[in-house]
Amino acid sequence: MKRPNYYALAVGVAASIAAAFSIYSTIEFRLSSVATAGTVVSLNSGGHHPRIAFDAKNGQHYELPTGTIRSFEVGQAVLIRYNPGNPGRSAMIDSAFDLWAPSVFLLILAVGFLDAGFRGEALGKGLR
Repeated sequence: MKRPNYYALAVGVAASIAAAFSIYSTIEFRLSSVATAGTVVSLNSGGHHPRIAFDAKNGQHYELPTGTIRSFEVGQAVLIRYNPGNPGRSAMIDSAFDLWAPSVFLLILAVGFLDAGFRGEALGKGLR
């Protein structure tokens, strides 16, 4: 049996902790956020980086850039989700992928590093 790769295990544990915090904050955001209609007002570096405009429940109008996996056109209507306490900094397009992508990415990293660590796999030349 190979000796565990403690470096990979440490990275895997760190990624697991980061994934747990990400999952927690995503659930918290989903439960406390408000959905509203928005409009794509311009594109920054292509359709995957739209600048969205929306009116929050506090009556203020907001415009901010966001990133998404989907592609948008100027003038397209889009559903926005934001934290009522901070609409200008928390708004994002309301899609399951955009909401959960960071958590899923961290989970995949955690599983990969933990698996390599427990199996004693080397991560590269000279690393053990």
